[in-house]
Amino acid sequence: MKVAPVSGVVTLDGQPLNRASVMFEPEAGGRPSFGVTDENGKYRLGYSMNEEGAEVGSCRVKISTSLEQGDYGSKRAKELIPARYAKEPIVVEVESKSNTINIELTSMP
Repeated sequence: MKVAPVSGVVTLDGQPLNRASVMFEPEAGGRPSFGVTDENGKYRLGYSMNEEGAEVGSCRVKISTSLEQGDYGSKRAKELIPARYAKEPIVVEVESKSNTINIELTSMP
């Protein structure tokens, strides 16, 4: 499967989303890619331990803020992403080049 670099910025109501997990899941099946946003909402996806990016093609995007890393492992945090994004996932197209995919979420439909 062809993999291409993917990075971008995640915002909620125009504000950068800090420490959100970002997952791109290929619609045709395959290995998902993961990333985490920084304080500026920037993310970069990892495909495997040695390769960055996501599989080329249509991918469903899942974003969550409900898991934070604590000093002694993981703990649950408040989910800031509106539930409608779980029911109606965002679909993006990963192209066979370096991709900048910004994700703009809103609280109100």
